[in-house]
Amino acid sequence: MLLSWKHSGFSVDNSVRVAGADHKARVSLAQYIARAPFSLEKLRYDELAGKALYHSTHNPYLGENLKVWDALDFLALATSFIPPQGVRLIRYFGLYSSRSRWKWPLWQHVAAHAPLGWKRTHEQDSTNPKPEPPTRTLPESASRSAWARLIAQVYEVNPLLCPRCASEMRVLAVITDAAEVKKILRHLIKIACPPPASIPRC
Repeated sequence: MLLSWKHSGFSVDNSVRVAGADHKARVSLAQYIARAPFSLEKLRYDELAGKALYHSTHNPYLGENLKVWDALDFLALATSFIPPQGVRLIRYFGLYSSRSRWKWPLWQHVAAHAPLGWKRTHEQDSTNPKPEPPTRTLPESASRSAWARLIAQVYEVNPLLCPRCASEMRVLAVITDAAEVKKILRHLIKIACPPPASIPRC
């Protein structure tokens, strides 16, 4: 049944090995991986029928040299290899992981076996060290305005404007102690004044 399966051409054959010292084979493999999935010269679009036609050389295995899709089906197939935004398809483990790679200069036994490109780059960095940028600190007033600006940009609400009189407010204190927060909330409930929501009640 597998031999009669009319597959898309993807192969899982691992009989061909590429040696680490075989530069020509590595270049050929890289060119094969980086090649385009299809040629625009062989692609035609029939506007009247809404079909995408792909002409290629005759494939004796598939027994055809023309493939026809609906326009939307072709777009779905052509973009199926594009991952969603923020999704990573390549993951590195061990010494190539992001957690370990920055430690290579600290491990002499690992740096000795690192690729030549990495060695050249880090040799240049060691001979020409970059000056460290000066640390910049913002005054308290600037940090408060930046905080309010970011909140307003995300939630489209200015947190420093009073919802009653629209006058500007300022932060007096930030309470992070859970016991103090509960104490304040219990007091507001006791005086029949719950915490302010979108419209304050007291």
